[in-house]
Amino acid sequence: MAQLQIRGKPAALQFGLKNAPPVVTINAVPLKKNLIRKNTIAPQPLFAGYTVPLGGNILQKGVWEQLPRGNYVWRLEIRLSGASALNLYLRNVHLGQNDRLYIYNSHKNHILGAFSTQNNGKEMGTAYLLGNNIVIELDSPEKYGKLPFQLSSVGNITDHSVSGLKDFGDAGSCEIPVNSPEDKHYQKQKNGVARILLKEGSSLFWCTGSLINDTQNDGIPYFLTANHCGAGATASDYAQWIFYFNYESPNGSRPATEPANHSLSGAKLLASANYNGGSDFKLLLLKDKVPYSYKPYYNGWDRSGNGSNNGVVIHHPEGDIKMISTYITPLIPMGYYGTVTDPNADFWKVKWAATISGHGVTEGGSSGAPLFSSNGLIVGTLTGGDASCGALNSPDYFGRFSKHWDANGTDSTRQLKYWLDKAHTDYIMMPGFDPLATQAIADFSSDVNKTPVGGTIQFTNLSTGPVSTYRWEFEGGKPAVSDTKTPPPVRYAKTGIFQVKLLVTSAGGNSTKIDSVSVLPVIYPNPTKDGRIHILLGSYREEDILITVYDITGRKLDIFKPQFGRDDVVLQLPYNQNGSYIIRLTNKGFTNTYKVFNYHK
Repeated sequence: MAQLQIRGKPAALQFGLKNAPPVVTINAVPLKKNLIRKNTIAPQPLFAGYTVPLGGNILQKGVWEQLPRGNYVWRLEIRLSGASALNLYLRNVHLGQNDRLYIYNSHKNHILGAFSTQNNGKEMGTAYLLGNNIVIELDSPEKYGKLPFQLSSVGNITDHSVSGLKDFGDAGSCEIPVNSPEDKHYQKQKNGVARILLKEGSSLFWCTGSLINDTQNDGIPYFLTANHCGAGATASDYAQWIFYFNYESPNGSRPATEPANHSLSGAKLLASANYNGGSDFKLLLLKDKVPYSYKPYYNGWDRSGNGSNNGVVIHHPEGDIKMISTYITPLIPMGYYGTVTDPNADFWKVKWAATISGHGVTEGGSSGAPLFSSNGLIVGTLTGGDASCGALNSPDYFGRFSKHWDANGTDSTRQLKYWLDKAHTDYIMMPGFDPLATQAIADFSSDVNKTPVGGTIQFTNLSTGPVSTYRWEFEGGKPAVSDTKTPPPVRYAKTGIFQVKLLVTSAGGNSTKIDSVSVLPVIYPNPTKDGRIHILLGSYREEDILITVYDITGRKLDIFKPQFGRDDVVLQLPYNQNGSYIIRLTNKGFTNTYKVFNYHK
């Protein structure tokens, strides 16, 4: 799971911190049943949960701890009784250049972050983590008197056992995941569709929406959904909305475990119109440009008002993974829950059809989803209807894109035209925009990001798009440069932090990614004050490692079982016994001996 973040690893994992963070336990507010759903045709988003405000002094409960290399870590755990998933809402985020903020569960198997200066801002929401606890960790070179962020509330994504409250795995059995045969012609379009965890006051809801292109093909992150999704949201609420991209099955099946996804936080309202007397649309501007690594697609549109004979909707029913439903009969212009065809109506009436994989419909959480024509262009956004897996032949109603364009009012806050056609082209149809069609994006990973002196690191090319040439630069490494797609292993002969740079070229321009690796002494800290020793190995296999420890007299010691990490092994020497120790390490048959000193006050 990813928000805008950089690579990193919490200090609690890096250093195996033994002290648990302090815990603040909060009692969940009893759920108000009237918040779940009402029996009414008025459109409404799917209730997902609610937020619990956090007191202004809650951060004072956290504690600082100094790390072996001199940096500091601050941690606090929040528990919400009765919760099945939590997320956080922050404000006044002003992280320093070298600060790294992480959020994870107590098992440390689901981690958000590292968040950095690119996440700074007045407000910020995070993706949710399963469970009833959440740990906040700040890693910093300085020990702040006042933390560079505040916590405003914790989101309680309510338990599946509560009727009507849904997310992963809860879409109806008739629904069809994307990457099935039905979306063969909509593979790009689906990449623009996202699930929304929206905030309106203290309530949280699920909806769907899509990135949408403008007439300049410039990748401005415009996002289209329905106005009834957060009709009463404030500017502060919008700044904390979470948008989940690529939340989908990889192969068209129903996955047993929740798939990975990419998320963004924050948006600004640009224009909208109500369903009652309007076409129920909302145009947002996302706070951040969608990273190329998300493989975004800015969907095209058709404002002609002509109905399509067939097409699909791509949506997130019940807040579940991305699904696709198909219509094979012409769209009918009609009022919302109307009975008479009206060419000037604000809505399309749609009925769904059985296909090779099932009989997809829409459900709560699908609101705002884009309706595509047979040409793959958006012609509407979902407002409501009666279709469900128990009512396959009941109709749904979509606000017509042609009405969203300029029929709701002449003011810029009431139409799409002002925003999507600033060049005044008067295009009737606009194809989608794929920024990766001509622009290559540099990206890479490495098998480890720390290695001992003399160790090697293998870098893997992850660049996307039509790459013409590659140029790798390895500061402090050998080789120092490489022009191949996959470089050879790079050996580092001295300690330090070294830059790694990849430049790729393409017809759409150049792209560069810069990262760094650390080359460290084999053993640190030495001397140790708490008996804890890290042996840095770089890339290794646990079965190849044999470690024995002797005191200065040559007596073999029984020590706690070593803790094997990604690139190192952690040993715990006798905590209260000062003195010198000999560590004998065998890796792949080669043995090295190291002398360390344990100094305990």
